[in-house]
Amino acid sequence: MKTKCATCTHHACYTKATNCTGVPEEEVIAAYTDGERKLMEAAAYVEGTFYSNITRLQETAEFAKVMGYKRLGLAFCIGLNDEMRYINRYFENQGFEVFSVCCKNCSVGKNELNLKQVKPELAHEAMCNPKFQAKFLNDQQVDLYISVGLCVGHDAIFNANCQGPVTTLVVKDRLLAHNPLGAIYSRYWKKKLGIMDEGQI
Repeated sequence: MKTKCATCTHHACYTKATNCTGVPEEEVIAAYTDGERKLMEAAAYVEGTFYSNITRLQETAEFAKVMGYKRLGLAFCIGLNDEMRYINRYFENQGFEVFSVCCKNCSVGKNELNLKQVKPELAHEAMCNPKFQAKFLNDQQVDLYISVGLCVGHDAIFNANCQGPVTTLVVKDRLLAHNPLGAIYSRYWKKKLGIMDEGQI
């Protein structure tokens, strides 16, 4: 089935050039706009040139260079403030003009939207503001939007409001050092989540 790939036992689309979707190749090719084809070409160039030899941070810079981008916009979680200094420095060292907006911009209190606070005892706990992270970066007319550790849900709002392509550099996971797949690589977490393979101990 077209939308059950996670439980496929053969993945013949990859291993045997088999199209199991029923969608003709011509229809797939025609679906991509000229702009999307350019993105696909740049992504393929980076993958084919640097496969398993550079980090995601470096891949992002190389992709932006191939696309001819000059202005990068980074939307980041305040909890990654220290990491952002290095990320910002790296992109600037690569020759980009870098703009960044933290999640707590505008400092609107969570109580204004009746949002649950992490610390209820605080008189003012600033909400995350992903819509305006996108707005402020839109105002700078950045070429590429980069998501750095935004909360689940906030990232969806940010992505939906950006006026250009968005890529994710960091996915937040507060428990696993921002490595969500740690839950899959750890048998202890797999057991805790109830996803152990049958017979696995």
